[in-house]
Amino acid sequence: MKTRIIGTPISKVIDYKYSQLTEPFMFYSSVLNRKCVIPAGFIMDWESVPSFKGTSKIAGLIHDYLSRSDSDPVITKKIATKVYLEFMKFRKNSFVRRQTKYWIVRVVRGYFHKLIVGGEIKF
Repeated sequence: MKTRIIGTPISKVIDYKYSQLTEPFMFYSSVLNRKCVIPAGFIMDWESVPSFKGTSKIAGLIHDYLSRSDSDPVITKKIATKVYLEFMKFRKNSFVRRQTKYWIVRVVRGYFHKLIVGGEIKF
């Protein structure tokens, strides 16, 4: 099976930075070789790489989910970043843009595995 997005992410805006899925969102990742479901209620910031913020929101949503300590599957930061790259390519981001974002996310320290899927983000 090939990389694909199953449906459209339906969400509500919480504030200027965060949104919350109101329905489950599904995708198939060739990197993971499986279908994944992001549950309704999941809170994300879509994509937060400065200068490129919001240029591949769905890839950002998927990466946000896979960065949680209880995502399904639980994976490493390296694999989560490969999936991020996979979906940026799938969404036809330019080579330069996706490589830049990939390496920023891959190298910069952040909240990887510090949050849970159903946890609240403190505003």
